[in-house]
Amino acid sequence: MIKCSTFQIQIICPGCNNNHAVSGIVDLDTCQNCGKNINVRSVLQDRMFGFMDRVQYISGFLSGSIEQIGGAGAYRLQYSSMPCTCEECNSVIESGLLTKAIEEAKPISCPSCNHKMPVRKADNEIKQFHPKAIGIINDSHGADYAKKDVDKDSMLVFKCMTCGGALELASDTKRTIKCNYCDNENYLPDNIWTKLHPNKEVQPLFILLDLTEEDIKGSIDYFLRVTALSIYSKHFENFIREYFEHPFVNESLLTWVKHLLSAKNNEQVSFNMDITKIQKYLYDNLKLGVSSHAYELKCIAAEYGSSIPAELQMLLAEDKSENVRMALAGNANLKKDVIKKLQADRSEAVSKLAAKQKTGLFGKLFG
Repeated sequence: MIKCSTFQIQIICPGCNNNHAVSGIVDLDTCQNCGKNINVRSVLQDRMFGFMDRVQYISGFLSGSIEQIGGAGAYRLQYSSMPCTCEECNSVIESGLLTKAIEEAKPISCPSCNHKMPVRKADNEIKQFHPKAIGIINDSHGADYAKKDVDKDSMLVFKCMTCGGALELASDTKRTIKCNYCDNENYLPDNIWTKLHPNKEVQPLFILLDLTEEDIKGSIDYFLRVTALSIYSKHFENFIREYFEHPFVNESLLTWVKHLLSAKNNEQVSFNMDITKIQKYLYDNLKLGVSSHAYELKCIAAEYGSSIPAELQMLLAEDKSENVRMALAGNANLKKDVIKKLQADRSEAVSKLAAKQKTGLFGKLFG
């Protein structure tokens, strides 16, 4: 199952203390402001997720920020589990197009505006970041087959500070450059360097994962069994809010919702994340405009929800989709009036399945 994880990462440069926008999963990156190397790998792999399991976090459907405030080496990660979108027109790009581009190692073209984004197939660096990654979209080290034409008019000429000889500068020029005439080293001043390396905006990196159902369930279980991770319950709610603002449906999302709604609190861990609160938040959002939501999502909620609020149960029992009502009829946690409504459903298949539900005292004792 394909899942997208979106990152926007900034690291404080140890050389100039300015924000540096990370444009790829790399060992080292060069600061656009001062030219100093930044150990990106150390931040991403060792420090950014702290005591939290990086793989379990990325495997789940969450949204939020993780930040260390301070001087050199401080960082900010903005994370989301929303699908890959074009950085120009914000159109969602289907996972089939993304996986094809990764397999062929070719830039992805947005179907809506034809904007191209580089594609990088998962290598050792990416696999160390997440073992189930298959590639990254919009990584600056990705495949881009467009020919790079050098515009002579855009090149800068700088005079050697020792002999006055002309030094041609381009975007790949280092901060220190040796004069071809006198062999002396020249350190480029800030105004020249920033022309060659203008500050980049923080661009999203879209990491595609190929997960199993156990991977997704394991991510939810991880947050339920580790006490200190209760602080990340907000990241679950952030994603649910984002989802209902910009809904989408795919297999990995439905699998996550299935296990989220059927999960139970770990009674052996005190102060653990309260899964019932998160489930309620999802139900509350589903109830708003329930008729407009994807029937696949409603089917999952109807079938696997163990604590569906009574009002939402009735709304699902009245849903126009027979598949939704059928899924609900098999749920063993329904209110008595909802069961009776389903037993009288216009669909024979729904009413027959609902007829198997036990109500009353004998149903509770022997159902």
